[in-house]
Amino acid sequence: MSTLFSVLVDAVTPEGDDCVRLRLVARAGQDDLPRFEPGAHIDVMTPSGLIRQYSLCGSAEDSTGYELCIKREAASRGGSESLCAGIRRGMELRISPPRNAFMLPDAQRHILIGGGIGITPLLSMMMYLQGRNADWQLHYYTRDPGRAPFGDMLRQGPYAPRVQFSRSLKNGYPDVLDTPSPDTAIMLCGPDGFMNAVFSHAVAAGWQADQVHTEYFRPTETTHALSDRAFDVVLARSGQTVNVPAGQSIAAALLAAGVDVDLSCEQGMCGACVVPLVAGEGDHRDMVLTEEEQGRSIALCCSRSRSPSLTLDL
Repeated sequence: MSTLFSVLVDAVTPEGDDCVRLRLVARAGQDDLPRFEPGAHIDVMTPSGLIRQYSLCGSAEDSTGYELCIKREAASRGGSESLCAGIRRGMELRISPPRNAFMLPDAQRHILIGGGIGITPLLSMMMYLQGRNADWQLHYYTRDPGRAPFGDMLRQGPYAPRVQFSRSLKNGYPDVLDTPSPDTAIMLCGPDGFMNAVFSHAVAAGWQADQVHTEYFRPTETTHALSDRAFDVVLARSGQTVNVPAGQSIAAALLAAGVDVDLSCEQGMCGACVVPLVAGEGDHRDMVLTEEEQGRSIALCCSRSRSPSLTLDL
């Protein structure tokens, strides 16, 4: 990890439904913050003492400050929660100089594809390309486009004609992936399953693997994924009951019991495994279903149960 240095929090702004945007500036008497290239990230020492990595989502042309977008994690061990809830304007944070493992390559055209909070490094790329009148487009997959981080900015002004929102891969992959082009670079960021699905789709369509540039977003704060208590799943059509132990997904338990389940990304991003929920209270951990849909459907690959059992229309 790089040596940390101190900066000041210049602004704290709600962003979308469950994120906070921070603007960081140099302390009085300091030199300007180090410049960065689109796609870069920094380490942040959070108020909890944990160090987390966040992409720089502001303009790389802005030498006066850095912008970050922090998603509040439901099972935070203190990192994201301390930033979202505890940060105030004027506070001091310690950060690293920018590093970049997701460089924007030279190409005649750039296709930016982001899933969830994986949108953040793509924003600095978008701003850079727009400022150079380059050929680019952004495909933003988010559970609720109306409340998505940066949604207002992307739906208005000069960016809007080049931005397409979609709720999940279940609604389709970007049409542009159906036509491979040797002069085009694809920049892809999001949860592992989402990225694996998009990458596989692109390669199957004829894109070269080295045209698809990736940065994996792994929510390091999430510790509850499969470790919760066991529960039962009742299949309404057959009456069969399947136990889902701690450490195993509903989908895996059903497959082990001989029940056919549609799977694709296995990260709650594509919607392939969503089935009707007849009874019980789901613990929803997907990026596909709206709050209204969660009352009657559930994603089998990642979600669990808040009640002793769930009854599914299977």
